[in-house]
Amino acid sequence: YETVYMLLAALATPLVLSVHSIVSMDFATSVIPGWHTTIFPPYFVAGAVFSGFAMVLTLMLIARKVMNYTEYITIDHIEKMCKVIIVTSGIVGIAYATEMFMAWYSVNEYERFTFINRAMGPYAWAYWTMVTCNVFISQLFWFKKLRRTVWFVFVVSIFINIGMWFERFVIIVTSLHRDFLPSSWAMYTPTVIEIATFAGTFGLFFTAFLLFARFVPFIAISEVKGVLSEGRHTQEWPQKKSSLQQPAVVEQEAVVEETGR
Repeated sequence: YETVYMLLAALATPLVLSVHSIVSMDFATSVIPGWHTTIFPPYFVAGAVFSGFAMVLTLMLIARKVMNYTEYITIDHIEKMCKVIIVTSGIVGIAYATEMFMAWYSVNEYERFTFINRAMGPYAWAYWTMVTCNVFISQLFWFKKLRRTVWFVFVVSIFINIGMWFERFVIIVTSLHRDFLPSSWAMYTPTVIEIATFAGTFGLFFTAFLLFARFVPFIAISEVKGVLSEGRHTQEWPQKKSSLQQPAVVEQEAVVEETGR
């Protein structure tokens, strides 16, 4: 089964790169300011890994608590995922800064206006929510104690999911609500249909996820043995340590009693 894992990983990795690169090129080949940039392919790939790990953490930590999988999904697994989030968060942050720099360096007045409008215009609240959730909050994972605190990791993963949603909002809305013609400028207001569709995506996803958790093994059975031994080792080590120290304590107490006599 490990050979199959390697083959699937070898097939899935270029698939992830190609899918997100092609989607980003659909934006990059347009003439809309804010979309017409060559940084989008690596930017979208890093963002996909970043948001993907955050979403997996969100669902995994809930399942770990509800299904009592603490021996299978250990703190070490959670910490390693947090380290990946630190790296991808840095890449996404560099992409944000590069976008701003290229808008200034290009001497294109439309491109400059778009990014100034993002940071200081009517949708500045969405832009800075995106930057705060995706870049600043995730930097707290540099502290090992926070990486190994389950409830804190869960809260940060929620913030990252919110930030990545706002990234899509910023890319789409702020580039379209003020284009080349001031006469066509407008503020975006979602309709009832759009809100219902958005809410329906949550319902569809969680329905599929819960059905999967109900009828399909949540963890690969072939991997349980190795992970279970790791979890037991983590739990049994304090007991072994105390049992090793116990004879020494008893011997010390005996010496004290003998001295008192």
